[in-house]
Amino acid sequence: MNYIIENGIDPLEYNRLRNTIGWDSKDESLIKDAVNSSAIVKSIKIDDKTIGMARAIGDGIYYLIVDVVVDKEYHGKGFGKVLIDEISKEVYGRTQVGQKASIILISMQGKEGFYEKCGFRKVPFDFTGYGMMKSIQK
Repeated sequence: MNYIIENGIDPLEYNRLRNTIGWDSKDESLIKDAVNSSAIVKSIKIDDKTIGMARAIGDGIYYLIVDVVVDKEYHGKGFGKVLIDEISKEVYGRTQVGQKASIILISMQGKEGFYEKCGFRKVPFDFTGYGMMKSIQK
């Protein structure tokens, strides 16, 4: 299946992808700000249709993957891994020689195996503790 990778994503496509997997829509202006503030945004298109996207925020040392969404119609075809690989390649390209950057994420429940296949390790390991999260709703 031929596809193209693009940098960025349209807010309407962002919400459409979220909706295909049962996630709620976000305010369009909030999406624009989030995408513009992201360190890396990759999307996949097939025949001018956006079928997946991934986004990471970061500072050059640490990158946090905050979205990996593939249209439900295209699940199981390797596009999620393509998106993770694209983010990893981008981080590698930005990392200075002799330095290290870390990519972290919080997996959706049941998706841990997918991320392990992409090279991630479950936390805790070695010197790390558990990953933690705090959600604030207004």
